[in-house]
Amino acid sequence: MSGGGAFRPGLPAFLALLVLSGCNQTDGASEQGPANGSATVAKHYEGPKPEGVSRPDEAVTTTFYIPQAAIGDMYEMEAGKIAMVRARAPEVKAFARMMVADHQRSSDRLRRFVADNPVNIAIPRNIDARRRAMLGQLNGAGDREFDSVYVGQQAAAHLEAFNLQSSYARRGDYPALRKMAGEMVPVIAAHRKQAEALDARFGPTARSVPAGQ
Repeated sequence: MSGGGAFRPGLPAFLALLVLSGCNQTDGASEQGPANGSATVAKHYEGPKPEGVSRPDEAVTTTFYIPQAAIGDMYEMEAGKIAMVRARAPEVKAFARMMVADHQRSSDRLRRFVADNPVNIAIPRNIDARRRAMLGQLNGAGDREFDSVYVGQQAAAHLEAFNLQSSYARRGDYPALRKMAGEMVPVIAAHRKQAEALDARFGPTARSVPAGQ
């Protein structure tokens, strides 16, 4: 995929370089795929920017889709596990718990599909550098800012996931996988709606603190 995610001024140089390097590599995955336009970002989100397809109707190859969907699931499960421990708001904890469960199911389903169909594309063994940087940002967030960082990432990541799943469902080149992506679209759309609601309530501009905190 093409690199060049946008960064707002003020990000440390080392983080910017790390995220940019992640845009140009996918551990264990082929780099073939369409040019993907501008990064998809949640409003006011200050962290590493998810890249991905920029609209829900772009041409997405199977070679691009499988690694990106798999790594997206890996990130969601890892981020959710961190948030289940560190989130302060009960609503954020509950969302994180749902992310772990739902993305474990989608990860398992994709792995079964790859094992049972002659797509000749391996599931990546490791998360990519871009998502590692995002997880690093979560782990490095202070207790009072953690919920804001997590929900900001989730709003951005689910916009990316929605565009990826929708694009493949509409224009993917493997019919059975296109059907599976189509079944994921409403799931990711529901996640996205909840993430955006949490971002509006607890995100960087909301300045909300749970009662009693």
